[in-house]
Amino acid sequence: MIEDNTSNLIATFTQLKSQFHQEPYPAIEKRLRLLRDVKSRMLKLQAQFVAAADKDFGKRSRFDTLIADIMPCVNAIDYISKHLPRWSRSKRRFAGIQWLPSRAGIDIVPKGVIGVIAPWNYPIQLAIVPVITALAAGNKAMLKLSEFTPAVNKVIRTLFDGLDNEVCVIEGGPDIAAMFTEQPFDHLLFTGSTEVGKKVMAAAAKNLTPVTLELGGKSPVIVLDDADIDTAAMSILMGKLSNSGQICVAPDYVLVHHEQFDALVAALKRHYKKSYQPKVGLKNQTAIINERQFQRLNTIISDAKDKGANVWQAEPSQDNRQLPLHIVTEVDKSMRVLQEELFGPVLPILKVANLQGAIAYIREDTTPLASYLFTQSSDAINKASRELAAGALAINETVIHVAVESLPFGGLGHSGMGQYHGEEGFYTFSHKKSVLHSKNTKWRNKMLLGHSKLLTKPLEWLYLRK
Repeated sequence: MIEDNTSNLIATFTQLKSQFHQEPYPAIEKRLRLLRDVKSRMLKLQAQFVAAADKDFGKRSRFDTLIADIMPCVNAIDYISKHLPRWSRSKRRFAGIQWLPSRAGIDIVPKGVIGVIAPWNYPIQLAIVPVITALAAGNKAMLKLSEFTPAVNKVIRTLFDGLDNEVCVIEGGPDIAAMFTEQPFDHLLFTGSTEVGKKVMAAAAKNLTPVTLELGGKSPVIVLDDADIDTAAMSILMGKLSNSGQICVAPDYVLVHHEQFDALVAALKRHYKKSYQPKVGLKNQTAIINERQFQRLNTIISDAKDKGANVWQAEPSQDNRQLPLHIVTEVDKSMRVLQEELFGPVLPILKVANLQGAIAYIREDTTPLASYLFTQSSDAINKASRELAAGALAINETVIHVAVESLPFGGLGHSGMGQYHGEEGFYTFSHKKSVLHSKNTKWRNKMLLGHSKLLTKPLEWLYLRK
């Protein structure tokens, strides 16, 4: 079921809702077969996905598409399939001795039709993982794809071709997206910018639709004086250069202990020239998605230079929107490089005196989607875990926590609300229905109706005594 016309969008939603009402609780085995089918189709379409992503970006690393876009989908299907029978099992709860012989429990049931709005930066993973999670929970899914990735969208259409009763795919620009958010979904998941997220939430509120917002922000890196500088440099480069930094959890800026500042900057340059440039290099690096984003990044770099920053450029610029790594030092908050989410291979680095100073600096901004800490100190790790507000915290690593299927993914405050991935994703798209099962309780109800002292006196003694 694939619709693009605005006038048909409401009818498409209505039809999908009707399909759900015909089968409000699909059998677990049917869901597992559906997941296996999607996985099989994905594996067959790998080459088409790689070619399509390369076309949409103008140049996209095969690594970025295979390892960071397709593999997470396959891993998610495997992980969900393994655990789905346990997750979906009804849970027993104790009703309390005062309500015996009643039994209490929770049934895990589908919500209905789940709306998913996918972004352009990881157009495969960020569309398919929420959809398969919704399907695993027994729902139907309605997927709105980014208008900036038409070639990938075409392959996604092929992926879901013939699954008309389970998934429908929508394409279109801002007008279609706005109408999409106005549908009375049973849950709506949006991945994108904070500003658009606010609009999505406002539209969903009109229908009291619950939302999961996966937004962004400026994810910081903290490098303390006891950090392994080589490890930190290589990990920061990996996170910053994957997909050319077009990742919501990419390291946005670095706060480094002042004694390690020179060593870190030198290590970043050295490992770029030694490891990244010979093996990947700018010629094979993913391009910035479009001219608008490319010019935005160049303007941010020019703004920093004009205001006195020192900018190191890793390689001469290439054609086709391939932007080399830029390390920016001597920065201050008057510069756009510290005001906006960068979403590209531009890395500002600032000095701090200690962990407390780094935490205080981060608190001055909005809550990040991820934070990264490089240290060998268990005290520092414990302090950051307790005091640093963020959607996630990774120690001596960047970015790859997103690929750990057992960990939930989600933001806090301006970086989002709600979580998905793995078990948390299954429960996000499920309703925990409370069930109280009673029988042979005429005697109890009779006493309750008559306010019987035979029942109320023991209850008072048990629960209301001082």
